[in-house]
Amino acid sequence: MMNHRDSWALENVSPSKEQALAEEQKESLSGMKSASQGEDKMEENTESTSNGSEVLIVASKLKNYIRAKSGMNTSASVMDALSAKVRQLCDQAIENAKREGRKTVMDRDFG
Repeated sequence: MMNHRDSWALENVSPSKEQALAEEQKESLSGMKSASQGEDKMEENTESTSNGSEVLIVASKLKNYIRAKSGMNTSASVMDALSAKVRQLCDQAIENAKREGRKTVMDRDFG
């Protein structure tokens, strides 16, 4: 007869209170480092999106819509052209919100 210890299980013991506290401190320090790195990456992402090079459209959703609506295929270059149009609309909506003294772009700013 084989029991669980004979097959593969390893016996573990809980860490001491000091070991557990030391591990928590180490994790919180690494969390702080990754959070500050995340802020740096967010700033980089904001810069890359503001220059207008990133695709803003979910390609698979758009392709599925066009295929369902018309049975047609969609060229990859459509994503860039449509993203440029979306940027123009967003820029106009931003200006509309600013003109009304708001810091939030709303649906009515697109109309």
